[in-house]
Amino acid sequence: MESKNILVIKHGALGDIILSGGAMKKIRDFHKKDSLFCLTTKPYFDLLKDSPWFDKVLIDKKPRWKNLLGWFELNKELKKYDFSRIYDLQTSDRSSLYYYLFYSYKPIEWSGIAIGANFRHKGDQRKKMHTIERQKEQLNIANIGTIGLPDWTWLIKKPKKEYLFKEKYVLIVPGTSSHRNNKKWPLDYYSELTKKLGLSNIRSVFVGLEREKEEINRIIMQGSELEKMATNLAGKTSYEDLAFLANYAFCVIGNDTGPVHLAASCGANVIVLFGKGSDPKLCAPVGNKVSILKSEDIKNISVKTVLEIVKKY
Repeated sequence: MESKNILVIKHGALGDIILSGGAMKKIRDFHKKDSLFCLTTKPYFDLLKDSPWFDKVLIDKKPRWKNLLGWFELNKELKKYDFSRIYDLQTSDRSSLYYYLFYSYKPIEWSGIAIGANFRHKGDQRKKMHTIERQKEQLNIANIGTIGLPDWTWLIKKPKKEYLFKEKYVLIVPGTSSHRNNKKWPLDYYSELTKKLGLSNIRSVFVGLEREKEEINRIIMQGSELEKMATNLAGKTSYEDLAFLANYAFCVIGNDTGPVHLAASCGANVIVLFGKGSDPKLCAPVGNKVSILKSEDIKNISVKTVLEIVKKY
């Protein structure tokens, strides 16, 4: 049978990419003899390019409406590969628009929410489903079988020497999207947590973006006289580093954000904190060792409550 070109559309954010790992693997398994492509945005190009699921990854520059040249270039790039089937795992207005602009006029197998798609996932309930369950339904409509939990353990590789800590450590992710403070556990709570862990001879290893480095330094300075029991790795870690650190951590604690999803998909003990900014019923990290703490006001989740779960590990 002749090999075909198959496309998966998935833009991001990181947590959404991680949750889609099970669907990506299932699509790869179903199309073993085909060439599998992924269309994503630049921040996730390297992550998906190095994954075991795709033969080639394309960057979507997501042109604005008035950028006619950008739309022309995107159309040209997609047409070049003559895809026979497309799985739209993004299922956004933009990704559905690609169906109408580039494919509605020609025979193609399309899995998504676009009206007219032959494998259309429709209904009001889909918006009330967790990402994993929604993708299970979507791919069942395309007759490729049931997907499993996302598994990103392939990212766990040989660590850098400076990440081999002598002490037992907890990996802490105190950041989140810069515009989503209602998803963020208070910094002074993280400071208190750091102090309590340090007094129990447990190192606090913080990860985050470069822009979060000073904020994490303040957490550490305020959190303990035992500053030597805390490490700030903000801006220093790759996806492989995060996977390794999570895998060997005593547990991982953080807000609903991408690195916490990655940790859960690598089999780590995870405690994830939810406020009103996101709903765990729709987007919680998934894994066999995930504990979810939820309060409409995230400030109502106490350090004591978090530590009670830590003690169970």
